[in-house]
Amino acid sequence: MGVRATVFGSKEEKRYYLKLQKTWGDKCIIYHNMPFLNVFTAKEELLGNNLEIFQLTDEEYDQLKKTSIDYVICDKKDKPIACIEFDGLQQGFNVGTSYVVSEERGKRKWRKHLLELKLKVAHGSLFPFFILGSEHFRGLSSSVYLTIADALIGEVLSTQARIKTIDSGFDPSEYGYTQDEFCNLDEIKKTSLIEDWALGVEVESDFVHNPIFQKVAELSKETGSNGFTVSFLNDNIRNKHDWTWVECEVTNHKYGNAKANVCLPNFNTPSCYFSVHLAQEIAQLLALEQIKQRMK
Repeated sequence: MGVRATVFGSKEEKRYYLKLQKTWGDKCIIYHNMPFLNVFTAKEELLGNNLEIFQLTDEEYDQLKKTSIDYVICDKKDKPIACIEFDGLQQGFNVGTSYVVSEERGKRKWRKHLLELKLKVAHGSLFPFFILGSEHFRGLSSSVYLTIADALIGEVLSTQARIKTIDSGFDPSEYGYTQDEFCNLDEIKKTSLIEDWALGVEVESDFVHNPIFQKVAELSKETGSNGFTVSFLNDNIRNKHDWTWVECEVTNHKYGNAKANVCLPNFNTPSCYFSVHLAQEIAQLLALEQIKQRMK
């Protein structure tokens, strides 16, 4: 019997917890090693009308009672926002409810089963749950402190904010119309206004809640960059179902164009179903950072 020297399972686990705190501590509360059932409801409530989705056995439920989650990101009222499982052991990631690990690392069946059980419950609850390896917590470059983990948390927050705003409904007064005036517009005009509003909500949500988008806007202005193009890559080695790979070329007439490519897992997780959105933005950020370095 005794007391452990630290509550963290490894130095990496502690380091990445502190990184999350540094980026998100002002907006969120981050808990470490929280019991799984502190986030997700008990078996009777969990199943509800979703028996076909969960199919939890008594043995699986007992496993969930004994397991925890490495990092739980909550709002300031302790409401869970997202969960992250740090896979320092095998450096895997999730694609939907599947746990993916490189062949050279091999697979531990018990670990795969437990992680996929957690994913199944989270996805059935429509809740964002990520499995991330060390590379997802490292700075995007030697001069960019932000990480893929930060991009994912920002995506979740942005998506949730966008849904909340859209669910509140379109307000014609934002475009200078009364409700009656808007109703009297032709259908093409009404559709155009609503589409413009929805696009604006998406853009604003990204720039308010995702630090990657904020950094891209900052560097675009600082470097005087004039636009960008995006292309999709495939090395015919990576499984296209598991990965999104894009290249971004940023145009800058003064300092020259710059290219960067990013390959992200297709996490396919609630509130972050599509990795293309983030891969494009991260690639643009890295290209802009190259241009910034030329300015020195």
